Amino acid sequence: ILETKYKELTNALKEEDSLVCFSLKANSNQSIIKTFSLLGSGADVVSIGELKRALKAGIPANKIVFSGVGKNADELIYAIKNEILMINVESVPELKQISVQASNLNITAPISLRVNPDITIGSHKYIETGAKSSKFGLGKKDVNEVSELALKSENIELTTIACHIGSQISDENLILQSLDYIFVIAEELKKQGHEISCLDIGGGLGIKYHNEKKGDPALLIKEIKRRLNGTNYKFILEPGRSIIGNAGILISKVEYIKEAGDKKFAIVDTGMNDLIRPSLYEAWHGVMELENRKVKSEKYDIAGPVCETGDVLATDRELRILPNDIIALMDVGAYGSVMSSNYNSRLKPVEILVTGDKAEVIRRRESFEDLIALET
Repeated sequence: ILETKYKELTNALKEEDSLVCFSLKANSNQSIIKTFSLLGSGADVVSIGELKRALKAGIPANKIVFSGVGKNADELIYAIKNEILMINVESVPELKQISVQASNLNITAPISLRVNPDITIGSHKYIETGAKSSKFGLGKKDVNEVSELALKSENIELTTIACHIGSQISDENLILQSLDYIFVIAEELKKQGHEISCLDIGGGLGIKYHNEKKGDPALLIKEIKRRLNGTNYKFILEPGRSIIGNAGILISKVEYIKEAGDKKFAIVDTGMNDLIRPSLYEAWHGVMELENRKVKSEKYDIAGPVCETGDVLATDRELRILPNDIIALMDVGAYGSVMSSNYNSRLKPVEILVTGDKAEVIRRRESFEDLIALET
């Protein structure tokens, strides 16, 4: 699935001056990153940890974009020293910090400006990043100030205008609106003396979890090509969920069947510490029975063992299940394992990558010794 989804993108981009950068925040397992690295992918990272993961997995430094609003001095120094493709600037103070560190290192730092187009996407408020009140990106006034500062700096090279308006977007036209917005800004900044050569439109295309409309990468790319036809801009895409979300499943065992009032609960051995999306975003994940039980179909809430009322992974699901049966929570490849925790001192599960008829462990099951290894 990973290879197919990635190749669908790159095949649609043939003969275009473009770069696909897998968004590590969706899933940062080293084996997953390596899979994309071998396919020629770049990386979108948001921390020094993700940057080190990308480099260790073989992503070339000149294919790495460093995003995020809170990059500290150590992170910036590491990025500049490794000569990555660009650092996304998200505030005026951040640009000043980059300029100081680049000057100290006597290295020219290539930067992009992440702008905020004030576009709302209609998904959960926690995954909207392009609204005016969002912490992400630069408004028009800040863009002009950053432009002036970059022109004066001898160690800053502004090459790219970037935008990322959120996640789980079902309407490609919203991303195209952001493309139109950054195109105008790029043209304005070129007139001011910057050599803008690249437009980064981020990622965010949605997948089908339940009954929502998924985004169409082929349609998006076709329209990007049409709009940029005749220009010399290279463009960058930063897919995460759209190429990995449907690839993951979370296997769980039914421990108990419990009745509470008019509710029936299937108490399972998987909790919100393993998959926090339903608790955090009220996200919907399909549930599949892996047994062929000839028992009555009933509605269940799938609840985990974590000591929180919010530890419910699915509600009102028609299932034929008994204690000790195995079920699968579907479409957890993005923002699943990467957001897991050890809350309640629960151990993280094994991760297995399946290729054809071959299955390999890409993250071993945690032990109690792993859990307390850093504690005194």
